[in-house]
Amino acid sequence: MAAKLAGSAWVRGVRREWTVSARAWERWEPELVASLSAVDPHLFRALELAPGHRVLDFGCGSGEPTLALAPLVAPGQVVGVDLSAPMLATARRRARLRHSDNVRFLCGDIARMRLPGRFDRVLSRYGLMFVDDIPLTLDRIRRAMKPGGRIALAVWGPPESNAWIQARAFAARPFLKAPPPDPEHSPGPLRLARRGLLSRHLRRAGFEKVRARPAHVPLVYSSSDDYFEYSFQARGPMMELYESLTGGQRAILRRRMRRALAPYVDGTLVRLPALAWVVSGVKASRT
Repeated sequence: MAAKLAGSAWVRGVRREWTVSARAWERWEPELVASLSAVDPHLFRALELAPGHRVLDFGCGSGEPTLALAPLVAPGQVVGVDLSAPMLATARRRARLRHSDNVRFLCGDIARMRLPGRFDRVLSRYGLMFVDDIPLTLDRIRRAMKPGGRIALAVWGPPESNAWIQARAFAARPFLKAPPPDPEHSPGPLRLARRGLLSRHLRRAGFEKVRARPAHVPLVYSSSDDYFEYSFQARGPMMELYESLTGGQRAILRRRMRRALAPYVDGTLVRLPALAWVVSGVKASRT
């Protein structure tokens, strides 16, 4: 019972965080869509997509890469799943503008919801790090796939390869009242950052031909101040930290962020080196 309650609390926390984030993701949509899509070609190549495929994209947020997939598999269908209803409301508005008739969005917990049918392909772009029970989630997903189906997942790599994580950590360090939680046991970008960790999860879940590739996926922001505002005024623990500070402390926080970002300023832009792991596998034909 305790484990079930912990899982429920985890899911509620993740849903709350991304629901609060929905407006910020629209505010920074041009930068976020452009930056996060850098990993899409790596995911799509690993999936070996073809017209007619039925694809599941979980943790789809405001509709990516669900909407990018739609024309690649038409007349096949793409189903996007996310915990946050406001994020999905944005996704549906974006789908209408694109006339993406082969896209469907569902709100729910991917580890526990009833999925509509079976899928040829499954992917998630930076979504698996937020589920409470990774083995349960991967087992449920494997069962929802057709024999011979392919899965491809993108997760962030270690902090030393991700300048955007290092910049946030440097800026916030003087104001943290306690050490940060163990990243492998809390929802966040470093949950699966350790080399080989996600590959082991996929193999234990019964996937075959598991392959992991590094992908260099830089993030680009229009200015240091834009990245500061997104980092500390948009979502999650960093927003809570920002709101707890005095005006003077916030000014120090901003200066520290500018200092951390200075090596990455390129003209009017900030280009932050980043590394993701793209891990893929195949559901055995006999299962």
